[in-house]
Amino acid sequence: MHTQSDRRIARVVFLGAAAGALLLGVEWQWGRMLWLDEEMIAINLRDRSMRELAGTLSLGQAAPYGWLVLQRTMLLAGGTGERTLRLIPLVFGMATLATASWIGRRWMTAAGALSLVFLCAMGQWVSFHALELKHYSADACFGLLLPALAAWAVGKDAEGVNRRRRVLAWWIVAAAAQWISNGALFVTPACAIVLVLFTARRFGWQEGMRAAMPGCLWLASFAVNYRVTLGPALGNTFLKGYWANAFPPAAAGPVEILRWLASQLTPLAVKPGGSGFGAAFWGVSAVGLLAAPGYPLAFRVLFASVPCSAFAWAGLRLVPVSDRLGLWFVPALYVGLAMSVETSIALLRPGITPRLRWIRPAAGAGSLIVLLAMAADTYARGKIYLAMRPYASNHDLNDRGAINWLLRQRRDGDVWLASYLSLPAIWWYAGREASTPAVEASLEPGSSNCGGSDVGAWAKAGGARRVLVYLGFGHDTPPEFDETLLDRLSSVGSVTAYRPFHSGHALIVDFTEPSARPVTLASLARQPGGSGQAPAFSPDRPAAKPGSGCITVAPARRW
Repeated sequence: MHTQSDRRIARVVFLGAAAGALLLGVEWQWGRMLWLDEEMIAINLRDRSMRELAGTLSLGQAAPYGWLVLQRTMLLAGGTGERTLRLIPLVFGMATLATASWIGRRWMTAAGALSLVFLCAMGQWVSFHALELKHYSADACFGLLLPALAAWAVGKDAEGVNRRRRVLAWWIVAAAAQWISNGALFVTPACAIVLVLFTARRFGWQEGMRAAMPGCLWLASFAVNYRVTLGPALGNTFLKGYWANAFPPAAAGPVEILRWLASQLTPLAVKPGGSGFGAAFWGVSAVGLLAAPGYPLAFRVLFASVPCSAFAWAGLRLVPVSDRLGLWFVPALYVGLAMSVETSIALLRPGITPRLRWIRPAAGAGSLIVLLAMAADTYARGKIYLAMRPYASNHDLNDRGAINWLLRQRRDGDVWLASYLSLPAIWWYAGREASTPAVEASLEPGSSNCGGSDVGAWAKAGGARRVLVYLGFGHDTPPEFDETLLDRLSSVGSVTAYRPFHSGHALIVDFTEPSARPVTLASLARQPGGSGQAPAFSPDRPAAKPGSGCITVAPARRW
């Protein structure tokens, strides 16, 4: 029976989760433009049928098939607007907050529950990916929900037929969730082992085997899922190369693998953990999972198994843990951090013996200071990141604005020109019809024998009368690429229109008009319609003068 105090705590926790959900909703309704990763998955969703979404996707993309089907359904029902495409990720982001609220109200004190909700609402990358067209918010949601449901299934209040129904329900959710979330797939094996072992420990091995039997349902679902989604993703050579650094070295032995895994603690704390405390982030979470008073052993083991699973999968070179691919284990670490809050508060109570009377409160006060500093860091990172999301750009680019500006001036016979990773912006925002023909430009540094594939020779040979150029996402090009391309284009044609879009640049070059003189981005910025200032360059892509080399062009093809 719930006391009035329990109901008051439940209301406070619910209001905290609702406030976090409201913040996500406000951010979502602004409908920021997509950026490169989102554009590439969106192109697959738009251009492929439900059946074609199974198997290998184009543009180096991979996602759970069920999630793709949900997204494709939303696209067909609501169109290609940013809000429509991000609605499913938003729902899973809000579901993560709802799950945190349920865990807090069922197992935690008010302090622990509010801490968990706060972390899930303000965590830098958990909140960010709830507003991005990717499946990572579903990963975070099921990475939190499945161990909690397993703890509920083996809880002390689960007896007889009720317990068996809970266990069956857990297996059904796990079997279905792997189609929507890779995180659900990764946490299930360890959670299943804990569920079966604790069932056998309390009720005997016969009941343990009975609890394991529904796993056949999960295995059958996994077999089909592997054929449809996982197998093609594992065999994707582009993805293997892209995430190669997220695994231990191929020839590493057991000791080297352990050292490599230990070296990942600090970078993983920053991203996807959203904390600047490095190894301390992991240590404080571990202390909470081990020492927080009043928690069932199964609850502790289940949530501890989630980050342990991440390192086990990475050590076996099966699942990368780097960056956003590791978001699925972050909420479990947040559970440990919330439990550390409860541990610190418990230590504040005076000790029983005179020797411990002041030691325990001092330890509790010290740990609370550390936790408050970590909370402030989490808030600052989350809040600052929200403030750094200007609604007119995404990753300091405005692909939508740039491509729409070029589209308004497009004529029959115009050709699009962009680098490798700027092409998806054209393919998405210009649409299937208007985005062709397109050519891909690349720089061959130090080359002097350019031949007929050079952009200048191509233009003189009648490759196009005008080109619509977009210099957008450029991490695949050398720093001097933009200026060298502009130098080559303006030496054989005239730049008739130019406009900057944050760190990107859109321009039109007409090869039928004589070239006055080569121009630079800085000189274009001072022309009417420019920004009036020299373009700003990020530290990893400094301003560079045109260098020697060839700008080659080739028909753009989707990889």
